[in-house]
Amino acid sequence: MTTRYGQGDRSHESILNAALARLWAVRGNLDAVAETLQGRRRPDIIVRRTNGPVIVETEFVPAATVEADALSRLGMEIDGRTVQNVFAVSVPTNLRTTNQNQLPDRLAATQLTWREWRIDGTSGPWLTGTALDLAEAVRRVTAPPGNLDEAVDLLEKGAKRAGAHLYARPGTLDRTARVFDAYPNDEAANMAGLVIINAMVFQERLASVSSEFSPVTSAMSGGAFSRIKLLQAWDHILSIDYYPIFQMARDVLAGIASSEDDDLEAYDILRDCANTAEALLGLGVVGQHDLAGRTFNRLVAERKLLAAYYTSVPASIILAGLALAPERWSHVSWGEAKDISAFSIVDPACGTGTLLMAAYRQIVQNHASSVQSQNADSTIHNALVEKVILGTDVVSAAIHMTASTLAAMSPTVRFENMDLHTLKYGMDDGAIHFGSLDWLVGDALQSSVSMTRESMQSTGSAAYPIPRPTVNLVISNPPYIRRGSDGGKGEALARVFDIPEGDEKSRQAIAQRTSTLLRGTAANQMAGHGSSFTVLADRLVKPGGRIALVLPVTALFGESWRAVRAMLAERYEIEFVVSSHDPETQAMSYDTKIAETLVVARRLTDEEQPSGRGRFVNLWRAAGREIDALAIVNAINAVAQQPTLHSDGPPVGGTALMVGGEQWGEVVYGPVGEDGWTGARWRRALTGQIAIGLKNGYLANPETGGSISGRLPIAPMAEVADVGPDHRVIRGANGAFDGFHGRSDDAQFPALWSLDSRIHNGLIAEPNAWLVPKPNRRHEQLWARSGTLQLAGDVRYTSQPILAVRTPIRSLGVSSWFSARARNLPANITAAAEIVLTMWLNSTLGLLLNADHANRTQQGRGRGNRGMLETLHTLDVRHLQQWQLDAADSIWRDFQGRTFEAFYRCAVDRARIELDERLVRDVLGLGEDAVAAVAQIRELLAREPSIHGSKEPALPANYVSQSASSPIREGQAAFGDVGR
Repeated sequence: MTTRYGQGDRSHESILNAALARLWAVRGNLDAVAETLQGRRRPDIIVRRTNGPVIVETEFVPAATVEADALSRLGMEIDGRTVQNVFAVSVPTNLRTTNQNQLPDRLAATQLTWREWRIDGTSGPWLTGTALDLAEAVRRVTAPPGNLDEAVDLLEKGAKRAGAHLYARPGTLDRTARVFDAYPNDEAANMAGLVIINAMVFQERLASVSSEFSPVTSAMSGGAFSRIKLLQAWDHILSIDYYPIFQMARDVLAGIASSEDDDLEAYDILRDCANTAEALLGLGVVGQHDLAGRTFNRLVAERKLLAAYYTSVPASIILAGLALAPERWSHVSWGEAKDISAFSIVDPACGTGTLLMAAYRQIVQNHASSVQSQNADSTIHNALVEKVILGTDVVSAAIHMTASTLAAMSPTVRFENMDLHTLKYGMDDGAIHFGSLDWLVGDALQSSVSMTRESMQSTGSAAYPIPRPTVNLVISNPPYIRRGSDGGKGEALARVFDIPEGDEKSRQAIAQRTSTLLRGTAANQMAGHGSSFTVLADRLVKPGGRIALVLPVTALFGESWRAVRAMLAERYEIEFVVSSHDPETQAMSYDTKIAETLVVARRLTDEEQPSGRGRFVNLWRAAGREIDALAIVNAINAVAQQPTLHSDGPPVGGTALMVGGEQWGEVVYGPVGEDGWTGARWRRALTGQIAIGLKNGYLANPETGGSISGRLPIAPMAEVADVGPDHRVIRGANGAFDGFHGRSDDAQFPALWSLDSRIHNGLIAEPNAWLVPKPNRRHEQLWARSGTLQLAGDVRYTSQPILAVRTPIRSLGVSSWFSARARNLPANITAAAEIVLTMWLNSTLGLLLNADHANRTQQGRGRGNRGMLETLHTLDVRHLQQWQLDAADSIWRDFQGRTFEAFYRCAVDRARIELDERLVRDVLGLGEDAVAAVAQIRELLAREPSIHGSKEPALPANYVSQSASSPIREGQAAFGDVGR
């Protein structure tokens, strides 16, 4: 008999809650129950998670009281644990009249709106998505940030306390270090403490879901922990499975005491580790974040020497979410276990597994969204861990953490092997190894530790052959270490390779091996191994597959990355370049201040041609939490389905990236090639579009987007002036001079040394150093390139006010300065032209072009070398007319003694404003509309985090210029026909 649903039938909210909880249990793999009494209260839906319960309150539109209902649930006790996160969900009214038998399917396809609230009073934005999107948000929701920071500090201190006990016992320390194939130092001791704590936490999680496993406290005897009993408990676990998590911890524990009858040595260590594990579980953050991995990177200095940073969890979610969005893999049936098993992912520098964890979760989400039930979870987990995911690293303890991270995704599922391997890095009997980079020249590598049952059960260092893979997805945050990154001393590599001091032969051998690996590739040693791993990713990915990389932002603009950019533009469709312009967070890793970017690119097939363009996502607000990252991924994927404004198009800005009704950034479609990828340069696309227009000779009106000038003469600096030599050939070990600070009135070879904002804040600077030629060095050619025009190559916009100065006498620029001389001009007007160039470079328009071109590894700073200055677009002073030179001379005399404020204050700096206005009116010969446009450009720049850094933007309060107007002379059309 078929149940009829009458026209007037309306379901109670409780029916909706039951259907939603059932949908989440069946397809979302959540432990969700609806409408259960908790004392005198009855929450709509309770979701029980390892890290604590979450309550979800629902209400049909208009949902006037749903937020109040949700907030009232914060702090409740469920199963003795505090509710720290709640969701308020607004449900469309049409579901009220849906046939109850059809309600789960309708729910799965209906867009809901929700907001998360936390016990610390903070909340997320209002978001929209399907019921399964909401399920993923509930699964990923984390405790307040304070809890996470507390957990990281707690774990670090606990590992160090345990490590201190180990370090105090040399014999034990030696045995412990051998487990990690490491040196017997404090780092090996700290890693041992971390591994034991990690195993204890995992043991507790197993015990909480199955009586087959005993809790850590079962190893206590007489009020103290027994090493023997804990070993027995871990042996029992190992007899069932979980080799990657417990075998290394067992090896550490077995080596703590010198005999089976002597446990005294282990008491303090196990007590500290158990107390730390218990405290971590109580904070409710275990399993949601890679705590052990984040702490690992604090404890192990070798990771910092390699410049290997810990990818933040939100960044990893964004990267994996964009790379593995199901709509971009049309040939993969994510609901089919066989298709997932045939998929392949590698992270060749996996560290503690954060990116592999994110990829794992995204595939599970793809699967859940594609099937009607979640009964294949065990099969999917085994396929992902044993067949799909391959991870390699050069630190064995990091591989252990990766194994733990992946196993924690579904702790009740057992597995035979993990395709996780420690590769050799360093010198071994004369052979030099570079970890996975050796795949650049070899078809197979030998691992020193592999997370397989066979390898983990073996004694000693079991070699395991790792063929070079060919995969669907390469996802990685490669180490950035580069030649010269420690001042050219080679100390970083010497430490990692354990090279004795003064062993130049070994240093040269390492350099030769590096050159061999990279020969014939696009990688550049000065760019660092980030470029090497990008080339490796290209070798490992299949046509039609993707690479998803965390790279330093210098990869988008730096000269040493030019060949890598060309390779990517030629062989890939650049799908996404995600950069953060949040003043507080430009990095995608937790433990670095280096600005980073996420690059997702699809390898073209032989039949495809490169488009020469890519999609740039410029975030105004960085994702601080997992739920923010999920929302950003959804917003980016939505924008990607529609036409996008161009970074090199009319000055109208970018396509808005909306998250929960708020703008979190912009998306633009822009050119990619060997030149800098300028689509990622600016928070506001409008700023970049104006800069591109100016490079092409047009001053745009930021208000209307139209051009308000004739063609201005703009050209690369190399066509306008000769830029002098780099300071490394002037002074230092390889230089032709010895340099001395201080002014000398009778110096034969004066110099300008270091940009000092205390004295270099005007248009004129006195020489502050002097040079003495070295014997038998060719100093004459260098001195011939000296001049009175000095260009700054490295500028902090947050503190320094000058990009160029003139010295009263010929000087050589060293350190931050480069000498320059106007070229192809009659001698009688060269000085006048250099005066104009000095004023232009220090104007707002000069600042705009500089900041659009400089290498910006940090907010508020523009770095550049000689090559950058030569390609910097500037006013082409060769086209100036005499009346313009005369006007410039008048301005120059008036500005003698005037000082400027730091560039980030350009919008309120009266001296800079007056300089702008007089240059525009008197020298360029433009009208008041141009003056107004430059004023708006000043404000745009003042609002850019790349200019003001972490400082508050300095904006005008109804500032009115006091400079006199200087109308263009009758009959003089400035630059109207130049260059046409």
